[in-house]
Amino acid sequence: MSSDQEDHPLQQPLHEEELSLVTNVVEALQQAGGAHAEASVVAIRRQVESLAMFGELLYRYPSPLQEQSLGGVRRGLQTLVDTIVDTDQATFPFRAPTQAMVGRAMNMAQINFLRMLWHLTGALPPELGAAKLREQAARRLRASVHCRLVEEVLADIVTDRGVPREQRAEGVRSLAQLWGNRLTFRVDEFFPILAETWEARQRVRVIGGTLAGSCEMMQLMTQGADEAFVDLFAYREYGEVELEAFREFLFGKSSEELERLAMRMAREGLTSIQLDERVAVGGRDAGSILFEFFRSRLVQCSARRVAGLPGPRHTAEGYVMLAWLAKRVQSGT
Repeated sequence: MSSDQEDHPLQQPLHEEELSLVTNVVEALQQAGGAHAEASVVAIRRQVESLAMFGELLYRYPSPLQEQSLGGVRRGLQTLVDTIVDTDQATFPFRAPTQAMVGRAMNMAQINFLRMLWHLTGALPPELGAAKLREQAARRLRASVHCRLVEEVLADIVTDRGVPREQRAEGVRSLAQLWGNRLTFRVDEFFPILAETWEARQRVRVIGGTLAGSCEMMQLMTQGADEAFVDLFAYREYGEVELEAFREFLFGKSSEELERLAMRMAREGLTSIQLDERVAVGGRDAGSILFEFFRSRLVQCSARRVAGLPGPRHTAEGYVMLAWLAKRVQSGT
């Protein structure tokens, strides 16, 4: 280890807003008092230290954005691109740089820490600002989940041989930016089109109706979804699979389930059907629900690709990311 690494201070993955939240939650717990509150404060401080150690471990591994030389062989971003675009879902973890894997584990540790804060603030007395602290914890938790989801979207694209090589290569470069800037990466700055839409989707009440998605689409727009996301599906010419992926996003059900519902409507002569579902459910943290909402669709899309089944090969978020990557390839950026 070099001397500058030895002298380098611990890298804290928690952002300023999160550290401020930690301070406020600890103060509230101390005011609440009691054995449980004291144990919670100890647990919080221990995990903050552990996250800083994760940050230090991340720093010790080479960044995929920097050129390295080992045994006379030089490696850099381009060699990483060439390696990853030739992987598939099975070999991707083995080919990804170590810093990426450490960062992924750190991101999950941060998500679990923020989930803990969310649960602890729910048990605080109202007079100690419990509601405000819990909303702050939920917001920071969702931001950390967004980072994980963007990584999942990009990894799914770069391991799909059906995607043009140029787009997969651009996807690897985007992944490298996330991996190499893990401590400062913010989804709302790099991919606001997804962050804002995920936030809006959690406030959409699924009605069902004719299963056309008109009501859900209007809700998505009024709840703050990025206009570019909606525009990609509402006002442009797209294939049936892309539209099916967007319907999965709107209704929270697979294309196969929606097809069965449509057949039932036709069989029973129904002009509408009531679904009445939300992504967010009371009693559970919204970050976990959002992750599961995305992952369930991602797994289904991957299974269709592998088995050659009809239906969306990517999630709605994936198709939006593909359009964004294609635009970057065309512009040469």
